[in-house]
Amino acid sequence: MNKELTTVPLKKGAYEKPERINPNIPLKKYDKVDEACETTQLGNDGNAYIPEDSMPGLLGKKKAESRYIVDNRIADENKININSTPMINTSGVVEYLDRNSHQTRNPEEADLNRYSRDSLTRIGDSDQAEAIRRKVDAKVNKELPKLRKKRGIEKDEITGEPLKAGAAFHHTNSKAIYNNPLDVIDPNQGINVNKDTHEEIHRRGIMDSKELERQKESIQEVVMPKKKENT
Repeated sequence: MNKELTTVPLKKGAYEKPERINPNIPLKKYDKVDEACETTQLGNDGNAYIPEDSMPGLLGKKKAESRYIVDNRIADENKININSTPMINTSGVVEYLDRNSHQTRNPEEADLNRYSRDSLTRIGDSDQAEAIRRKVDAKVNKELPKLRKKRGIEKDEITGEPLKAGAAFHHTNSKAIYNNPLDVIDPNQGINVNKDTHEEIHRRGIMDSKELERQKESIQEVVMPKKKENT
């Protein structure tokens, strides 16, 4: 499956705009939020992205203030260049808007943040976005069973023993951690392990590669005696 990130424009009228509840906010500010949201792109990874250049309108801020927020208040993991255009995953923007709407002492800023937040949320919940996600999910589910073979390693990567019936591909980082679902079907994002090794990893609730590496020897000590007992 092609992992290259591509995007399509948000269709006109793809989402229902939130209510403009605060009469003290100039209509032009609401209009600029709407204009910014219309620049959103929907990725083939199921995520929505907004150009960094659209952030001043979305935030109701001057360019310099918006630049500071993007650089210092939005996690770098949400920033990406798509076709040489700096973009931001809208989930990271929504997180900032929700947080700031509770922290700011300015009621107009809080309500504008909520309007922007709700607009981006509705875009993410739109029929257009949902159709893309269903397509992504179908492809991911089709590819997941193939990962062990695609990895091409015929030994348990924890114990070093040959793979046996019931062996599986284990994601070294929990699938829930990935922002890009296409990473879930990358054979380099996991290891091949035998059934009992796999069960021991999950029994311990290990969520990421660093913790798995830290507990590797301990897992061996638990699993290897079982293997010897069963031989």
